[in-house]
Amino acid sequence: MFEGIALGSRISGLGDNASFWEKLIMCACYAVTTPIGMGIGIGVLSVFNGNNKSTIIAIGTIDSFSAGILLWTGIVDMLAMDWVFGPLARAGLFKTLCAMASLVAGMILMSFLGKWT
Repeated sequence: MFEGIALGSRISGLGDNASFWEKLIMCACYAVTTPIGMGIGIGVLSVFNGNNKSTIIAIGTIDSFSAGILLWTGIVDMLAMDWVFGPLARAGLFKTLCAMASLVAGMILMSFLGKWT
């Protein structure tokens, strides 16, 4: 849910840089690929052996690749674009502090969710 909200806000924030059809295609791709990925996960769950050595290596490799992509996207594409080149570069102190508090609260919440799951 939170990923969809974040993606939707980023797509809507493109403004005039993307046409209506480009935004629609981006949203449609997310709306289609997410349930397909969930279906694949549910489908292979019955044959999944979490203690197999090759499974552990494959999961570790895929997780590290995914973490690298998320770090790059989070730091370069999102934080730098908002804080260095975007609207927060010229924002006042109150808005900047609110944005920083929200960022830290989001990181804490995601860390808690990651530890919990």
